[in-house]
Amino acid sequence: MIIAVDIGNTNICVAGFEDGYEPVFIKHYPDNRFHTAGEVKTAFKKLEITPTAAVLCSVVPVLTSIVKEALDEITDGNVLVVDSNFNDGLVLSGYDRRKLGNDRIADMTAAKVLYGTPCVVFDMGTATTVSVLNREGVFIGGMIMPGLGLSINSLSSGTALLPGINPYLPNSLLGQDTVSCINNGVIFSQASAIEGVCSRVEESLGEKITAVVTGGAAKFVLPVCKRNTVFDEYLLLKGLKILYENK
Repeated sequence: MIIAVDIGNTNICVAGFEDGYEPVFIKHYPDNRFHTAGEVKTAFKKLEITPTAAVLCSVVPVLTSIVKEALDEITDGNVLVVDSNFNDGLVLSGYDRRKLGNDRIADMTAAKVLYGTPCVVFDMGTATTVSVLNREGVFIGGMIMPGLGLSINSLSSGTALLPGINPYLPNSLLGQDTVSCINNGVIFSQASAIEGVCSRVEESLGEKITAVVTGGAAKFVLPVCKRNTVFDEYLLLKGLKILYENK
């Protein structure tokens, strides 16, 4: 078994893969749970698995070495870290690889292999990242915008009277009270961003693209999005598996 580990800004996600690209298990841990490699190793042992290798992607540098140390112990050092020094095979057009998030590399790798190009990849996490691949599979640029949670939190923390809310699927376009107005505003604005960005990319490229969406906020946004999209909950983890196979 190969395990893929994604260290994000909020959670650490661990997936196990056998043959193919569908994970056989998924486990989530909050980032603040782990402070030492021993704590990580103990958590992994409770999964009762015997991985032969691991592949790791992280956007939280302080946790990268801690998790890798634990993975080294349980895989006898057979750990691939996807970082700026890793030859991921993607061609970048005018973008400094050292400044490109490794989570986006994994997303684009999976989208390219599984869904084809040209495509626009939306990863709707703490931030929503947008990554564009042209027909030749070249990464030509993207965007980073506040995610659903950040948008809600910024409204609450930056104003005197607007409350924090838990997002939910709207039952109408327009809100009828403060909570529904906030909820509908952030959700429909995210949906409109997907629709608008895709249309503008198609106009720029002069051809139709595939919109590939992943991330936890997608479950609130895609039901109200007018754009046809491909939703892949485990896109990033699948990308890590592909990167490991192609190393």
